[in-house]
Amino acid sequence: MFDELSGYQKELLAHIEFKGRFFGLVSRLDLTSRFEISDASATRTFRLYNKLAPDNIIYRPNIKRYEWQEHAKPIIPISPAKCLGTLIDGFGDSYAHIEGETIAARNSLVNTDLDILSVITRAIKRKHALRICYLSKTNPQGSYREIVPHSIADSGLRWHVRAYDRKRQSFIDFVVNRIKSAVPLKNEPIPDSQMIAADDDWNTFVALEIQPHPRLAGIKDVIEFEYRMIGGVLVRKVRQALAGYLLDSWNVDVSDDASLEGDHIMLHLKNTLQLHFKGKVLAPGANC
Repeated sequence: MFDELSGYQKELLAHIEFKGRFFGLVSRLDLTSRFEISDASATRTFRLYNKLAPDNIIYRPNIKRYEWQEHAKPIIPISPAKCLGTLIDGFGDSYAHIEGETIAARNSLVNTDLDILSVITRAIKRKHALRICYLSKTNPQGSYREIVPHSIADSGLRWHVRAYDRKRQSFIDFVVNRIKSAVPLKNEPIPDSQMIAADDDWNTFVALEIQPHPRLAGIKDVIEFEYRMIGGVLVRKVRQALAGYLLDSWNVDVSDDASLEGDHIMLHLKNTLQLHFKGKVLAPGANC
């Protein structure tokens, strides 16, 4: 039946499923504001979705929204790249895989597990904790942790969830694709000390002053032009919790004496002596 629907109907249904799956709740207002349709049309669309997937969303009269069910099975294919892009940049024109050739590409080594990601994003939106099985260097078979997630972020190489770890009693980063399972803990109050406002590293911004690498004086002007530097410096203000990941993915040499070599090292952190943060150890040259 889904294949027989018009493209416009599929977009409406895709919007319902995306909002429900990744945000936990979806309402008629989500459709009327996004697509400028009437309440009656929105109601018919929800009825159609319920006919196609009767157990995915349930209407909750007390909040006047449909709630995504944890056992739900998505019925509409979605591109991981489009999904992540939508979570970051807002809604675009289509959620489905793009057919044919495109003029741009976003390359990733591996796709993010959308089933795990959707459990995380619902927990973030609805402010509840998760019990996860997490694979790590110290526990390659996986260990169970209780976390309170508040954000997801692209480190340049892979996706992380920023969360309060009740075992370590601190805010840390978890690689999304190392989470083997995730179960919501909905009936627990979350202390303020475990919420985003208490995450100092996340809420603190640092100014990275990035310059052409000193050993590349011969092409200094080229690098300055490429990176649109002003006065020979590109200043990027980033969250302190992400700074180390970003410097690593950008191949920025953070050594005090700019001693790193290699064709891939074209940039140096000019203010490296003034910046001290935990994640700096991840950046190239941190131990030089």
